[in-house]
Amino acid sequence: MMDMSEEQATAAALKHTVGSDQIRRILAEPRKMPADLRKDIAMRLISSLSNNKNANGPPNGVSDAVNTVTGSKEWARMKDAAGKNDVVRKLILRTVLKALLDSMDGGNDISEAMRASWDRISRYIGTMDALSSLCPVSGSDHSIRDAHSELVDHTEAYENLMERNDDLEWMAEIMRFMESELRARERKDLRNNGRNVLMVIDTSKSMYGEPDMIAKSLALAIAKQMIRIGKRTEVLFSPSHLPAVDPSNGRDMIHLISHRYTSETSFTDALRMLMKRMKQGSIAETDIILASKGTGILNDPDFTRDWEAFKTNNGVRVITAVTGGSDACALTELSDHVMIFNDGTIHGKTMEFAGLIDELTS
Repeated sequence: MMDMSEEQATAAALKHTVGSDQIRRILAEPRKMPADLRKDIAMRLISSLSNNKNANGPPNGVSDAVNTVTGSKEWARMKDAAGKNDVVRKLILRTVLKALLDSMDGGNDISEAMRASWDRISRYIGTMDALSSLCPVSGSDHSIRDAHSELVDHTEAYENLMERNDDLEWMAEIMRFMESELRARERKDLRNNGRNVLMVIDTSKSMYGEPDMIAKSLALAIAKQMIRIGKRTEVLFSPSHLPAVDPSNGRDMIHLISHRYTSETSFTDALRMLMKRMKQGSIAETDIILASKGTGILNDPDFTRDWEAFKTNNGVRVITAVTGGSDACALTELSDHVMIFNDGTIHGKTMEFAGLIDELTS
């Protein structure tokens, strides 16, 4: 066993690193092994993560198992990864502690459990890195770290994101292509024109897949550029009763990426719901970007007149961003500008994104 001062120091490190009900539940779960021994094992793992070479191991009955973990190549990789942030350390402790205790309870191969644990942790880290690369806020952002920490404590939510790692990487690639347009184009510095920016993402089934991914990437890319000049971008899903989200906030950003709501509402009804909802908020002097695949038929002259009056009365400008399609269709007559964002324009250097930023800063 550890001596008292060493135990207190490691216990403090354990408390700081754990900070999670999930870890406490793992330690409290009834097992063949006594509770105090489970805690000793957890403290030995955290001590190893903290590079405390003077820490004594648990009693001889389980020391071989702990040594198998801490002497493995997977553990060495985990220790390197633990330096990223406290969320990764929490992930490692939670994953390995449960795997080790499960293996010891069931007499399973610990080396195999470590290989599976590293595979799981590396996928977690991949998701964290992908989300960080999508964040509109450059540099170290506490809201992203807090969002990761929250997700780590809700395994199912993080599992859903991990299954979409390819989507996250694709979104990051789309953002890089959009940003490359700004670097390639000789242009004056962006300026804050005092107008608000609201992006409305269509939630109809036509947006499933590529159109939805492009729309969300566009929202994050716009937010990133607006942050540079002190403007805030809000994103609204329509039709939906969800509140608007701020992509620069870590939790909101993850809600934006994770949102999968699909609406059965008709095209015209969806637009009426959107206009009614916007009238309830502060919409004056706002540039509204309607992100939609563009499908839909609008045969309602009364609505068109109402929409134009709404725009005029509030000083609203509407830009339709066709995502994943090639034609704004009925949205053309409701829009001041139409821009096309599909695979061809994003990778074809047509400067659509640079043109959109120009519109938002002119």
